[in-house]
Amino acid sequence: MASSWSITINQHDGAITFKPDVPGATAGQPLGVNSGDNVTWNNRTNQEITLKSIQPEGVFLCDPIPAGDVSNPIFNVTQTVGYSWVRQSAAPTPDPPDAWIVVV
Repeated sequence: MASSWSITINQHDGAITFKPDVPGATAGQPLGVNSGDNVTWNNRTNQEITLKSIQPEGVFLCDPIPAGDVSNPIFNVTQTVGYSWVRQSAAPTPDPPDAWIVVV
């Protein structure tokens, strides 16, 4: 049976961070899941956040997440994914990704 997981998106001093919603987790820590598990992101920032898979490229994660809202649709994990949030400025997408969902 699939488990459900959440990742909290926070903003502190202008930096966006991703923190798995599991006991003892820290910002930037990868979320370990099983293949077939479901993940949502909880956007606690004051801006819309768009996520983009970096490794591998092209994996659809979710629609843009409004400020103060939860992602939609739920992301069903089939493989390890590194992802970043899309910057609105001319700043390039980071390499490596901002965060990871790791199939264990």
